[in-house]
Amino acid sequence: MVAYRNLLWGIGAIIVLLPTYLWRFEFIIFPTSFLELMIIALFVIWLVKDKRYSQINFSLNKKTNNALSGPLQYLLGLWLIVSVLALLTNFTWGSLGLWRAYFLEPMMFLLVFVYSVKGIRDLKFIIVCLMMLLLWLFEIAMYQNFTNYNYLLAYNFPHIKRLTGPFLYPNALSLLTAPLAALFSGLWIYSKDKLQNIHYLVLAIMGVVLAVLSVSQGAILAIGISLFLCLILAKKWYKYGIAILLVLALGVLLIVSTLDFNPRLNLQSSSLDIRFNQWQETRTMLSDNFVLGSGLAGYQNALKPYHQTDWLEIFLYPHNIFLNFWTELGIMGLGIFISLLVYLGCLLKKIFKYNYSLFWPLTLMWSTWLIHGLVDVPYFKNDLAVLFFIMLGFTFLVSTYKKDVKI
Repeated sequence: MVAYRNLLWGIGAIIVLLPTYLWRFEFIIFPTSFLELMIIALFVIWLVKDKRYSQINFSLNKKTNNALSGPLQYLLGLWLIVSVLALLTNFTWGSLGLWRAYFLEPMMFLLVFVYSVKGIRDLKFIIVCLMMLLLWLFEIAMYQNFTNYNYLLAYNFPHIKRLTGPFLYPNALSLLTAPLAALFSGLWIYSKDKLQNIHYLVLAIMGVVLAVLSVSQGAILAIGISLFLCLILAKKWYKYGIAILLVLALGVLLIVSTLDFNPRLNLQSSSLDIRFNQWQETRTMLSDNFVLGSGLAGYQNALKPYHQTDWLEIFLYPHNIFLNFWTELGIMGLGIFISLLVYLGCLLKKIFKYNYSLFWPLTLMWSTWLIHGLVDVPYFKNDLAVLFFIMLGFTFLVSTYKKDVKI
């Protein structure tokens, strides 16, 4: 009803309620979630309203009136095709549900987003919705911190206390909020009137607090490294940038040289040791499944013959953004994902060329997402897949505007 009156309100409601994928049930005979139903309803309303279904044009001709112009049409079309091939590689009813939630429905949402978000005022509304999302997640997490709400034994005393918010594990909270914390950090740091925009700083601090209290080292490092790199590249520090980057690279090399890349795992092993072990096993598995990977939702079964540590569980994904896509979508899916990253780089370059004020906030957001993804899974979850396309749609729209977008 809300979406029918105003599509933008429907988009905003989905953004604020991204975690409602946790509300799962059967619709008729099909298992689904509240988030999925909202996206499908929004898409249907968008098609029916103003008889948009009669205007559908699958032509990739530049002269046609497509909001998704140029390379993005090809990349997303190819990605959808490759995701179908990955689904057929390991077809089950479960993998079909994941394909809907991770690819089909987020792309449906992107279409509505790009066609319905028009002008700077609408972009400001999207920012407000992202603020509301982070705010209510912070409130839930703080309530959890001082009560026993939604605490699982593994994340509470006598173990290390880690906040999960409404989710079932801590990283689910930090993966959703870390890019938002980086975005709001950039909006405050690069705003001209910092006092007037103090609310961005408050929200950024909330996001960092969530990363700390969920004990997500990946999120903390991703936010910190992104902020550090942006400060290096900013005009004030630009002349020192090369020297600082060299020192940073040297430090990384020294740290890496002390790491054991063939760790013998035990109960005292660090999460980084476990990650290295998992990546090595995944690499061995992929050497035998180079082209197709494991198929959608097939990673755990595919890795079993290569898994050497019996007491250690096989995770759902390899916990590295590139290995995640390679195992799930095969080498073609990985290639298209890398192409999407290159395309995003071109969009950000275009925004930088126009000297738009949103360049640094968007760069901070994407760099945090990518860096965190080197050690985690920032896409293969219902809300995170939709968040990816929100960020993609937002960046794409900013790059198409003819004047600066000041938020």
